[in-house]
Amino acid sequence: MTRIQLKNIMKFHLENFNDEGVEIKDSTIHNKVLSSDDGYGAANSKRIYRSVMRWTLRKNGVEDIPWPSDWFTKDVEYLSTKLIK
Repeated sequence: MTRIQLKNIMKFHLENFNDEGVEIKDSTIHNKVLSSDDGYGAANSKRIYRSVMRWTLRKNGVEDIPWPSDWFTKDVEYLSTKLIK
């Protein structure tokens, strides 16, 4: 998996949670779209997005490394550089 592919997948999934009407691009900050307060119990957009992305990375042969603690306040570009070297 390339970083370009990863960014496209990240943006696809962000768009799925985008009831805020945010323009989804490489510079989109995750917390402008995702939330830990929506959904039902532990099934919120922040947790589901992270889980789906981790599954996608593993499924495509990318090592499941710890995410940076600040990922939620950072953009797609930033996170993609941390998940795929």
